[in-house]
Amino acid sequence: MNKNKRVLQRYSLVIMILLIIIIIFSIHFTYQKHIQDKGKSAPIISEIKEQLDQAKALQKQGKLLESAEVFEQFALQGYPEAMFYLAKAYEKGWGVPPNLEKARSYLLNAIIYDFSYRGESAYLLGRLFQKSSGPNCNTIAVDWFRKALKWNYLKASLSLGIHFEKGLGVEKNVAQAIFYYEIANQAGIAIAALKHARLIALGQSTFPPDSEYAQALVDNAIMQLTREANGGKASAAKSLGRLYRGTRLVKGIIGKERQDKTIKWFRLGSELGDAGSMHDLAQYLLFIDDEKHQIEGLALFKKAADKGHGGAATALGRMHLKQLYGFNKKGAVFWFEKGVKAGHTGAFKELSVIYFEGNLIEKDLDKAIALVTKGANRGDSGSKRLLNKFLKKQRKIKNMQDKRINLRD
Repeated sequence: MNKNKRVLQRYSLVIMILLIIIIIFSIHFTYQKHIQDKGKSAPIISEIKEQLDQAKALQKQGKLLESAEVFEQFALQGYPEAMFYLAKAYEKGWGVPPNLEKARSYLLNAIIYDFSYRGESAYLLGRLFQKSSGPNCNTIAVDWFRKALKWNYLKASLSLGIHFEKGLGVEKNVAQAIFYYEIANQAGIAIAALKHARLIALGQSTFPPDSEYAQALVDNAIMQLTREANGGKASAAKSLGRLYRGTRLVKGIIGKERQDKTIKWFRLGSELGDAGSMHDLAQYLLFIDDEKHQIEGLALFKKAADKGHGGAATALGRMHLKQLYGFNKKGAVFWFEKGVKAGHTGAFKELSVIYFEGNLIEKDLDKAIALVTKGANRGDSGSKRLLNKFLKKQRKIKNMQDKRINLRD
């Protein structure tokens, strides 16, 4: 009896020790997660902060190389604000060659710290993963946008709304999309109001169509975007151009008036240096009268492409393929390669077909598959269809090779 009692006591002691160990590990894990969420304290030295402020001023003045050198100096010393600005420089090519991997690396190091741009750093990481072509990039992007929102960078709510509306990296959920659009709208992000308005006007939410509420959202968004565009915000001008170009959300403006407003806002966005506005203006001008606007339209496409706009580069490549405006087919390869570098899914498809057919460039099925896989990984349905076609061809070639080997043996 005493023996059994001693055995039970030993077992009880072992269980107690194990429970204590589990509790200690649990507390440690919770603390580490808290530290990770909270972030390490960022180093603050007034002299260095002054130098970083001076570098920001240089960047605004267009002295991009000088500002990038200062940011790099302090980024290498572990200052998160310098890492953040250097990452933006590598993303945009401001004073340094564009390098998305370096941008991602600096942002990942910066978000370890609790500093004023932590939420925006997480948001930029989400944007970088959106531009990547891995199979889970959209899912990873959503994770970063959620962290950005958690760290109070409200612009991330717009991106989350888009992901849920389109089902990118998450299951499609229009109600959840509207939830995030409402957060963004309350934060003063006019584009979110327009996206919200479109969903409720078309009755794509769980609620019946509400044209009156949708119009109120649109009217407020137009007023805000107009203020921002006239204040020098290029993206606001571009949004207004797109709004007037082809949406049913704007009421009472038709024909020539709509056309003039579309051109006005795209032109303002272009003058403010926005590549997307240049692309959209070029596309619109050639659409309404390509003979009249050919010179300006093509110049805008080239300028946008040179600024890294993948859609503009892809459009120029397609013009070469179709031999429009006196272009030759061989020139298409240059522009599609430029579009691929910018991460445009259309360029992935077009260049993959060129490699597959081997008419303008040496035939290479492996390169064709690699290119179209990147487009498929971004969820592009056309790329997925092409990928299946190319893989089928690859299997057919392999089967024929295997048969020849068997016959020789």
